[in-house]
Amino acid sequence: MNDIQAYTAEITNELLLLRIQQENIPQLKCPKCQQHTIIIKDKIVKCPDEQCNWMFFRTICGIQLSITDITLLLTQNKTSLIKNMKSKNGKNFDAYIVLNDDCKISFEFI
Repeated sequence: MNDIQAYTAEITNELLLLRIQQENIPQLKCPKCQQHTIIIKDKIVKCPDEQCNWMFFRTICGIQLSITDITLLLTQNKTSLIKNMKSKNGKNFDAYIVLNDDCKISFEFI
């Protein structure tokens, strides 16, 4: 049992030290506070400032936004056309994802 505990601790430490390479993540400013560089993770995009607290989920209607689309959204306020998103009732649709003036995400349908 002690060997298993030691091995488990060793593997856990190795995993915690592991750094996984990510895509080339651009340095983009938070659209809300304009002060901090946003953090792009697998599931969310967010401002590191707790006072600002701006964020959105990277997967929208079943589609995970690419780094390119996140860059377009934050620099031009609109992604490229995202195809085959799924609505709540299960129907597929195509739309642009837009960043509104109040820094909220919405859809622009074609």
